[in-house]
Amino acid sequence: MLFLKNILFTTSYLLIAPKLTSHIIAGVGANKSCSKIPTITSLSTTAESPASSSTTAADGDTTKMDVEFKYESGKSSVAFVTTPDDKIAKKLAHGLVERKLAACVNIIPNIQSVYMWEGKVNEDNEYLMMIKTQTTHVEELTKWIRDNHPYSVAEVITLPIEKGNLPYMKWLAESVPEKK
Repeated sequence: MLFLKNILFTTSYLLIAPKLTSHIIAGVGANKSCSKIPTITSLSTTAESPASSSTTAADGDTTKMDVEFKYESGKSSVAFVTTPDDKIAKKLAHGLVERKLAACVNIIPNIQSVYMWEGKVNEDNEYLMMIKTQTTHVEELTKWIRDNHPYSVAEVITLPIEKGNLPYMKWLAESVPEKK
């Protein structure tokens, strides 16, 4: 139970501060943030313009973000997948992002897994993939992982995202459009 609590804490923390890990895969390559997600620095609504906010990206670029975007709880999900090594994790991560099944995949190295398999307790070093996607893509994402994963029983566990940083949630929605 403590492991799941730690994973949920890590997930929440990484959703708030995606640049804190150096093991991030984005659509443009390794060791980059999932995006240059803007952060809201002020809100302003004037009679002359629709509701908008001033935002500043990590590189200092100031842009306008439409605050009309409203995140609906559960529309996006986080999937957890374990792999035996970083090479496989990176291959799967790139495949998911390239196919627009995931907006971002964080790869967390060196986790210890203790599990029952074929009547024996096993212990292995693994890599944990933390995958951000739209909930409508979970079935297709799961199938793609099963078809491309070396384990005969691949772990794919998903949780709905209740809340998140609004600019990040908007970016996620734009990066992986919902299936209709």
